[in-house]
Amino acid sequence: MKIENLYQKFNVQNSEQVKQTQAEAQKPSENTTQAPLGRREDKVELSQTAKDIKKIESVLKTTPDVRAEKVKAIKEQIEAGTYQADSKKIANAMLADLLKDLA
Repeated sequence: MKIENLYQKFNVQNSEQVKQTQAEAQKPSENTTQAPLGRREDKVELSQTAKDIKKIESVLKTTPDVRAEKVKAIKEQIEAGTYQADSKKIANAMLADLLKDLA
């Protein structure tokens, strides 16, 4: 295959058009900022969603996994023999969890 056929195949009229296209591709975009000595600096911007997730993560890290006061109160009731579990509440929670798994 000859090179001239490539120019015809891709609708390129002459090598001048190719040079112009290459020159445009090498131009820096208008939105880039130039750092000293011609070096470009990378810039990262977080979306609002990413910022919200970061806030939620920090709140979760500071929130204890166990509510110590509630655990202590229930433990004292069990040791004293006064704790009574609400069987209807437990059954409803179990059914809700089962239905959630089926969906």
